[in-house]
Amino acid sequence: MYDAVRLTIQGRDCTMDVMEVPDGTPVLIGQLPLEHLDFVVDLRSHSLIGNPAHGGEHLYDLF
Repeated sequence: MYDAVRLTIQGRDCTMDVMEVPDGTPVLIGQLPLEHLDFVVDLRSHSLIGNPAHGGEHLYDLF
């Protein structure tokens, strides 16, 4: 496990902890970063889109 890094996808960014994987291993973006960035996977178009429940805009939940 490494210190937190800034993850940026399609202009949205968040801070996440990362871990080392062997060279040649595909990089996977999990559910937690996608939720932080307010993205969902569109299975029909095989693409990453802004959460339609929020009009596709990046929305932060503040509690």
